Amino acid sequence: MVKFPNFKTEFFSSNRQRLLACLPSDLAVAITANGLVQRGADSAYPFAQDANFWYLTGITIPDIVLVIDRSREFLIAPLREGGRVILDGQIDYSALSAVSGIKEVLNEASGWKRLDGIISKNKRLASLAPAGAYIEAYGMYSNPARARFTDRLIRHTPDLEILDIRRDLARLRMIKQPEELIAIQAAIDITVTTLKEVLKQPRAIYHYEYEIEADITRGFRRRGALGHAFEPIIASGQRACTLHYLDNNGAQSPDDLFVVDVGANVCGYAADITRTLAVTTPTKRQKDVVLAVKEAHSYALSLLKPGVSFRTYENKMERFIGAKLKQLGVIDNLKKDNIRRYFPHATSHFLGLNPHDAGDYSQPIQPGYVLAVEPGIYLPKEGIGVRIEDDVLITENGNKNLSFPLPVYL
Repeated sequence: MVKFPNFKTEFFSSNRQRLLACLPSDLAVAITANGLVQRGADSAYPFAQDANFWYLTGITIPDIVLVIDRSREFLIAPLREGGRVILDGQIDYSALSAVSGIKEVLNEASGWKRLDGIISKNKRLASLAPAGAYIEAYGMYSNPARARFTDRLIRHTPDLEILDIRRDLARLRMIKQPEELIAIQAAIDITVTTLKEVLKQPRAIYHYEYEIEADITRGFRRRGALGHAFEPIIASGQRACTLHYLDNNGAQSPDDLFVVDVGANVCGYAADITRTLAVTTPTKRQKDVVLAVKEAHSYALSLLKPGVSFRTYENKMERFIGAKLKQLGVIDNLKKDNIRRYFPHATSHFLGLNPHDAGDYSQPIQPGYVLAVEPGIYLPKEGIGVRIEDDVLITENGNKNLSFPLPVYL
């Protein structure tokens, strides 16, 4: 039976105090929730809260502002009137207080007047720096809420110095607290149980990738998850060589391997698990590539322990997979560029409120980290893409594979 977390106000208030303890004593903090983003005409995309804002408040509605310093904390609620109230309802101030533990909730006019008074005293404020409007590396637009908030702060106080606290919050979020571990384990358990149910079916019943996706979605929701933690990847054959293939509408060929990369969302926390399977009977070549990735996965688990640097870990993984690629006859030498052509991503990333969670990779690995472990080999010319991914907790003595009950099927 899945154990679900209970996030009490103490969790969020403690996180606020821990953040303040990282900062100069005279520095106030002000950050904004995410905003709604237009999908088309008068409809918005489903709302997803800024993870840092949730971590400090537990609030899941848009456009709220949090202000804290050593002597006070309050929320600023945005103005809603006219048709907006009819569509979305008024904001319940008492509900904001109940979840966050912040007693004082001000309307927009009163809240900004008080915030102006705070920042006018020393012309300094801690906040979260906005990303650029367009994030080139990912080909996507950022949520505009932080940029809009920053612009408004500067309009109110043109000579304001804003200190970026993204790294401070990332370092706090790296070490998972007991409630967070319960949430992550619940997301993992739901993902594992659902995948066991779906993948035990005869593969031949699935003619298209979206049929697998549909059954996984049903399994997540039926077991109490909020849905997917990220857009699911169901990729057959050569499509599995596109790391973030999201169409999920291709036909399943009997000769293909297919990659299932999914994770349930529980209370905003993510699982992230990948398995590679054969539609029917795999060829010897397919088996050899899968075996190479299995061995890389086992090697990664043998390396993960407190004190290891991410650089050392990733360099060892690169060399290991390079040797496997050479054994497979894919490359002739172990030059970095040759290896990265067929293994183009990192082996591990932080996991938590985001599937690729906040973290400082310059820090050595520590107990309390939750990391995804996902080596892969991708051979586009052969139509073979293989990735195996599990979610791992770093312990005092090594690590624990939290998704261990899910077998590697091939």
